[in-house]
Amino acid sequence: MSDSVILGLLPKYNYRFTIVELTETAKEAIFLHSLGSEMSVFLSKTMMGALFLAEMTKNQQRVSIQWKDETKKSALAYSDRYGRMKAVGYADTHEDGDIRNEFILGQGIMKVIRWELDGEFYQSYTNLIEDTFEFNFQKYLTESEQVRAIVGMEVNPFLFPGNDFFAKGLFLEALPDATEDDFASLTNLIQPILRKELFWLQSPKDIHSQLQSILQSPLEVLSEESPSFTCDCSKPKVSDIIASLGRVEAQSILDEMNQIEITCEFCKTAYQFDESDMDKLFPE
Repeated sequence: MSDSVILGLLPKYNYRFTIVELTETAKEAIFLHSLGSEMSVFLSKTMMGALFLAEMTKNQQRVSIQWKDETKKSALAYSDRYGRMKAVGYADTHEDGDIRNEFILGQGIMKVIRWELDGEFYQSYTNLIEDTFEFNFQKYLTESEQVRAIVGMEVNPFLFPGNDFFAKGLFLEALPDATEDDFASLTNLIQPILRKELFWLQSPKDIHSQLQSILQSPLEVLSEESPSFTCDCSKPKVSDIIASLGRVEAQSILDEMNQIEITCEFCKTAYQFDESDMDKLFPE
């Protein structure tokens, strides 16, 4: 089974839609970082949010979502519009009975960064409140993007061995010609089915077909992509970190440890540097 994302238009309602299955891509990140059920849900939804924002772009922007709440629980996910993604999550624990054990974020900050092809980037923020990730994501869209949107995310977490994990989502974004009546009509039709478990057990293509039936309107498909966990780290990029230390500091670490090893935060690839690498990084 492979992941997929379908991007298209709802001409009748002046909305754009994104349907995504991110099961395998999210699982790769979850296994890499040994996350439990709570952070499996949060990281999967953060990855879907980054993909949804990347799909909103009209060019080759790359998008990241990073959040941290007051318990030091945090997640970071990158995506481009083709679904090339990387992500990392850091868990924390709460006392028994704490509502935040039920997939609720605490207070904190959510930051979104967009990178342009020319290297410029743009940052925007929103304050987290104690609610679900998708509630805070929609809050970000309203406050920072001034975009009307309907967001549905469903993640079946790893609760016990053999559990069928999945991560799927639906995103409806208002286009400039959308009216309040369009939003109200879509909300009334879509929100009830987002609460039905059977809806999320379907493939993205079946979800597409069911939406056409419910909305009684064709959903025009613009593109289909296959998301994947794709880390862009490399030894030359990591070398820049060592170069930023300066020769004296880097050499002192090398003398003490016999080598310098830096592990990628996202994919866990370890890069080693020895004396010959120092000579290349710091020529006389």
